[in-house]
Amino acid sequence: MKYQEFFSITIEHSYFSGGPADLIVYPEEKTRKLLEKQGFLLKRTGTGIKVLLPMRDNNRVFPVLTADDLFAFHVLPTSGTVREFTDISEIEEDNMILFTNEGLDIGTIELIKSETVKEEVFQNFPALAKIEIKGNQITTDVIGTPPVYKAIFDSKSIKWKYYLLSKSGATDIAVETRGDQLQFNELEIGNNSLDPIITSLRLNFPDTKIAVFESSVAIPLSSKSIKDIKLIQRDSVTQTDSILMKHLPNPSIYDQGIQIIKIK
Repeated sequence: MKYQEFFSITIEHSYFSGGPADLIVYPEEKTRKLLEKQGFLLKRTGTGIKVLLPMRDNNRVFPVLTADDLFAFHVLPTSGTVREFTDISEIEEDNMILFTNEGLDIGTIELIKSETVKEEVFQNFPALAKIEIKGNQITTDVIGTPPVYKAIFDSKSIKWKYYLLSKSGATDIAVETRGDQLQFNELEIGNNSLDPIITSLRLNFPDTKIAVFESSVAIPLSSKSIKDIKLIQRDSVTQTDSILMKHLPNPSIYDQGIQIIKIK
């Protein structure tokens, strides 16, 4: 028997530069029974799943589905790291993300995001999200192209902060990026600073000049590093810049967005 695509679900996560890693899409038991009843096939892809329907006499025959025909899947992490960089800040503690096509405009492929009660566990890791596709709301475009639904996860964002230590007392320094893709502002450090990191650095490095630069906005975590973050020193006399460091390391969420760097 020949099969043709009915609909597909693609998982996107802004943390990953390529396809999402450590995430699998798994159907609920009721959905597995519905697939069997309708004669559908479930095919896994590199980014999600496809649901295939049988063809009769080389013709694609759409099944008659009602509001009770629900295709439900869980997005399950295969490691504990995915949850650490996924933004769930707007989700209640005992809930998880819910994606659905209910109320989706025709032609729209990004599933509507809300939340639902946590359920399902895979290798001791609770499900990251649930996807519900209402059977009676699966629509094709005017030429019959099957819908490709997208479940999009956002990564956590955090402000980056560089603490720069210099025994030479380097002055007029700045942190710049190629094409000004990011902006870093130097923070004022008073003698009575309440920043515990400043206090600790002053105790451990009493004869060192400290400068602090913070990103103007929170930066999304990403598996792909941001390159060409330069530390430069400006010469007010010659009106030229010299590069002190060609590339400052990207802070991670494990560092709380903080990097402490010694410069000459």
